Amino acid sequence: MYKILGWLNVILLGVIIAPFVLNFLNRHIIKTKSSGFRNLVKFLRRLHKPFGIIMAVLALVHGYMALGSLRLHTGSLLYLSIFITAILGGSFYKLKKRQLFQWHKRMAFISFLLLLLHLFYPSALWYLLN
Repeated sequence: MYKILGWLNVILLGVIIAPFVLNFLNRHIIKTKSSGFRNLVKFLRRLHKPFGIIMAVLALVHGYMALGSLRLHTGSLLYLSIFITAILGGSFYKLKKRQLFQWHKRMAFISFLLLLLHLFYPSALWYLLN
């Protein structure tokens, strides 16, 4: 069951970052002015916050089911980075300071790198600490 939750979190993260990726691709590669494309990005933006909250809850459940307790692991580092990303995004939403949005995007990239580490080398911290 924890594997299903883990992959569900990966799918949620894909939907969460999709508006940024689609806007980036549209700006640099696709360059379309299609209203269908814009409507898709708007729809995905509306899902960004609720899916982030769902992912935060499911990630904790996934980690607890996989390890039997909450402990230091690549998943806990990933969770911490996603939590920091969410705090920065929420702060930007409330305060409207561009610098917070820039840091939100940077932390999202770090979270993506930690996701790759967690998927491909989940016991990396165990080897580093022992």
